[in-house]
Amino acid sequence: MDLNNRLKELNKLPEDKAVKASIYEHIHHKKRNGLTLWQESFLLLTIATIALFLILIPQNLSPPQTADQSIQAIYKHFGGKEGKFFARSSSLYISIKKVEDTIVYSFFEDLTQYVEKADGKLGNHIADVVVVKDYREERYQISDAGMLNVDSGQFFVGNSDMYDEVFQTLYSVETIPWIFILPLIVVAVNIFSMYYYKRHNLEGSKPFRRIWWLLVLVLAMLSSVFAWATWVGPLYKPLMVMFAFLYGFIIWHNLKREVQTYSIYKVETIKISIISATLFLIIMLY
Repeated sequence: MDLNNRLKELNKLPEDKAVKASIYEHIHHKKRNGLTLWQESFLLLTIATIALFLILIPQNLSPPQTADQSIQAIYKHFGGKEGKFFARSSSLYISIKKVEDTIVYSFFEDLTQYVEKADGKLGNHIADVVVVKDYREERYQISDAGMLNVDSGQFFVGNSDMYDEVFQTLYSVETIPWIFILPLIVVAVNIFSMYYYKRHNLEGSKPFRRIWWLLVLVLAMLSSVFAWATWVGPLYKPLMVMFAFLYGFIIWHNLKREVQTYSIYKVETIKISIISATLFLIIMLY
């Protein structure tokens, strides 16, 4: 008897309801013992909260060793515009860097050597600077033509070699070539998933084919980020980290509803994890 005939004979056998009920009970029991969606969400939220707590631990404000220790820290924000001040007294903001140059510290210890000018104008190249001196913040905008004390309105003319050196140090930006890693990572993981689906004949079962609302949500988040950075100031890194994990959680949560096979769930979860981890690293290192 060939295989097809044997299968036909097997299909004619009566259904064993006891075995069927046992299998159903076994599956139901295993499912009940697993974590529910709310439990998984609470676990992810707990992990994110612990991570944010570790990020928010106060930073070490010990400055470079100088003769006078009245300055606790100096922070800079590359680029600026007269009348708009974006620097913050913490490197937990994107594009805010803590200055570690002893010459810059010595320069801000004593500004009396620089001539004040009542109607001075800043140049075209401006950097915002926050000096934490005697545990109080002093805000400055330094340019190639002179420096403005934002709080008092005093203007200092830059007419010395030391001033030029300090300006060059503060008006500098670290090139970050690895910031372009994100699009490369996204392309790489999508190529990998496409190859995997094609190899295992799962192309017709891919999730996320009709989720236009997710695209709208992502575009709204990106628009909010750019608007804040343009009109308010530097973005707070822990908040951005929270958004990055929230983005990953939203996609993962929708994946659980749309996925049809475990293989697809595994591949898409790996993709989400890699992209979220890359976003986290870029945010913290920027």
